[in-house]
Amino acid sequence: MALFTNWFFWVFLCFYLAYLIVEIVLDILNIRYAQAHKDHIPPLFAGIYSMSDYQKSIKYSEAKTNFKIFGLVIKTIFIFILIFAGFFGWLDNFLATFVSSVFWRGVIYPFAVGAVFYLFGLPQSYYYQFVLEERFGFNRMDLKTFIGDQIKTIALCLLFGVPLMAALLFIIEKTGEFWWIWGFALFMGFQLFTAAVYPVFLAPLFNKFTPLADGTLKARITELAKQVKFAMAGIFTIDGSKRSSHSNAFFAGLGSMRRIVLFDTLVEKHSEDEIVGVIAHEMGHNVKKHIQKSLVLSSVVTLGLFYILSLCLKWPLFYTALGAQEPNVAVGLVLFALFSSVFMFPISPIFTKISRINEFEADAFSVETTKNKEYLISALVKLTKENLGNLMPHPWYSAYHYSHPTTLERVKAIEAVSLK
Repeated sequence: MALFTNWFFWVFLCFYLAYLIVEIVLDILNIRYAQAHKDHIPPLFAGIYSMSDYQKSIKYSEAKTNFKIFGLVIKTIFIFILIFAGFFGWLDNFLATFVSSVFWRGVIYPFAVGAVFYLFGLPQSYYYQFVLEERFGFNRMDLKTFIGDQIKTIALCLLFGVPLMAALLFIIEKTGEFWWIWGFALFMGFQLFTAAVYPVFLAPLFNKFTPLADGTLKARITELAKQVKFAMAGIFTIDGSKRSSHSNAFFAGLGSMRRIVLFDTLVEKHSEDEIVGVIAHEMGHNVKKHIQKSLVLSSVVTLGLFYILSLCLKWPLFYTALGAQEPNVAVGLVLFALFSSVFMFPISPIFTKISRINEFEADAFSVETTKNKEYLISALVKLTKENLGNLMPHPWYSAYHYSHPTTLERVKAIEAVSLK
């Protein structure tokens, strides 16, 4: 096969296998580490976790890990079947029999590939929600909601994706050698636009947003926002319990559209003091400019990727290494989107490390602002218990995968914060 004489195919294969080995080895180490500590509840959780709770959290981690490994192996087999079969080039030729316009065939092509991967992953999504999450008492979604979510997601992908793809192809065709700069600007603009409209127009398609009722909790959060000069459009709860019993809180939107969002499960299970501690942590990300710094970093990385993409689109070996016969812009865009992350995995711990540093800083900000350590600690411990978090992840696994430090690491850092 032509693949085997293409040196870039062997580079890709080596990176892919290295990625797969790292993922699976870390998963196995993580589970074995948890099992080695299964008879000893960490002191922080003593009196909060019963032994049965602790064993259940380990079993949950095991179940998710086994599911992840299975998914990785199946996806790898599927991907290489497509590559060896020349699927990506064949699909473009197949579409050519129905769509004569090269431009519109290019617009359609990514969604045709996306449909194949969507159908491939759908049974796994169903299993995860209705079997694995159900087994551990987290699933509250019914089949009607699941199907409705799928339809809405597909509709939104087409609504936003088709114009975006058409605009990108137009830019590539019309702006010449430096199209990648304009393509980057288009992509970043689209990201900022969707981030701005998400809480007002998109998220309500999936969840019901209800303004937080007047009371001491709302008054305390509002006062906290004024204290730290945090601009917001309101405080809302969402019906997260409609789909899952997991708890969370987050900020969504930009500028005047930014909302504080609390899961109804968080409001039900946590005290006002704990919720204020969590919200202060989230506000800390804004005050410490973590969001802005992350945006700058992601912009630099994205600009670099667009430049590399511009080179790959002109490079025949890139196409033939991945099962396409000849250069084609739409095919190249899809291949790059699918496989560029394979070459990025060695540097992913760098971004994980930055994120973990930010989390420590936001925790410290919460403590310094609320003048209390115990409430944030209590909230973190409760959230870990409610979500059956892994109390004892392997240090290597945590360093590679965890964008947030472990609860034990966070509590230790919080206790070291000096309150003046």
